[in-house]
Amino acid sequence: MTLGNRAAGTLLMVMLAPAAGAQAHSLEDVRFTGPLLTPSPSTLPQGSFYAQPYWIQTHTTGRYDGNGDRHALDNSVDTSLLSVLLSAGLTDRLASELVLDSARTTQGRQHSDGFRLADSAVRLRYLLHEGDALTRKPAIAVMLGQSLPTGRFDGLGENLLNGQGEGAWRSHVSLLGQNYHWLPNGRPLRWRWQARWSPSPRDVSVHGRSVHGTDRSFRGHLSPGAALSAALGLEYSINANWALAMDLSASRQSGAVLDGTALDPDGQRGHVERHDGASRSFSVAPALEYNLSDHIGFLVGVQASLPGGRNSASYVSPQASMTVSF
Repeated sequence: MTLGNRAAGTLLMVMLAPAAGAQAHSLEDVRFTGPLLTPSPSTLPQGSFYAQPYWIQTHTTGRYDGNGDRHALDNSVDTSLLSVLLSAGLTDRLASELVLDSARTTQGRQHSDGFRLADSAVRLRYLLHEGDALTRKPAIAVMLGQSLPTGRFDGLGENLLNGQGEGAWRSHVSLLGQNYHWLPNGRPLRWRWQARWSPSPRDVSVHGRSVHGTDRSFRGHLSPGAALSAALGLEYSINANWALAMDLSASRQSGAVLDGTALDPDGQRGHVERHDGASRSFSVAPALEYNLSDHIGFLVGVQASLPGGRNSASYVSPQASMTVSF
């Protein structure tokens, strides 16, 4: 074969690569559990169910102030969280989700009175555009969610660590996407993204000692701010059983306003008003996936805060999860 023929053959292969790639690639030996943070836009087939329990151990050692400077805590805070995600396919495009959380917190020699119910959430996810991994057609979905203030947040008495909730009925809407990129070695890199917005919820009535820093004589309300967040999740399939995952996330929440009355040192009730600064945070979450079958998978990783936060925590959070579909 002459040099010219070789060049022509190479050019033809390059021109036909996308079409040929769609036929050559296969998902027969590809399984994913999903990364730690970024949700999937895909829905379950009608009548199918999905369960994913998480065990999350968060070790908080510091806090970023309003200028982004990190300050170490006198006593680190350790929180053990058991979170369970339950999902059901209502139709082939619509899925419902319920998230239940329970947590136990320790700081120094103090700890909460066992595991306490935290805030819960319900969600609906609708698939707008069905994806196709072989043709690189993206999947797009919209998700509507509502947090449920099931966790205790005020009237905490002597043990503030019993507060595991926020007290807010917070709604949110998310746009989700997912696509595949096929690498030269024939293995897929799956990537997901999420953009989420939550408007300011209605005021939260606060009485006594609370997670919002009020004392036992306080009577009033908290006006939480709006929130915006984004996440990008990457997964690389090594073989049918193993995959590597990585999430990057960022969030920002407007400042809250606390307004009410409390007793002063003379026992007189006076007006109290506090304006909290806006917060922002960044995190990274590498993970390892092991897929036992098409219906059972395991996920182990760690989420860690990144520099650049404002009025937010500095933490490391090892996590383990199991996925079961049926």
